Amino acid sequence: MKVFIYNADGLTIPVEVEPGLPFKFTCTEEECGREVVMEGVVRYADEAEFTRVLRDTIAENPDFKKILEITARNLIFEGKVNGREVVLPVESFDDFAKRFLDEVLVLR
Repeated sequence: MKVFIYNADGLTIPVEVEPGLPFKFTCTEEECGREVVMEGVVRYADEAEFTRVLRDTIAENPDFKKILEITARNLIFEGKVNGREVVLPVESFDDFAKRFLDEVLVLR
């Protein structure tokens, strides 16, 4: 499953994961402007847990306020980003595309 992990060291990082299985991903300095190493697991969460993680993320980094619009609130990342323990909101590419078409692209 391809997903976006939001606020990974202040960035939105696309990765391919299997929900529930541990992974390690390195975004190089060339790709991300700085090296970002993520280790952990993307897992399913209920909407209440996702919403809590989302609000904590926005409180830490208000630049991510736009992700309040996420409608499929069921994935989170738990692990480390550059050695720091984190819990971050995640959105699948499919859900992002649907949200984009439903909320951003207005066809008239």
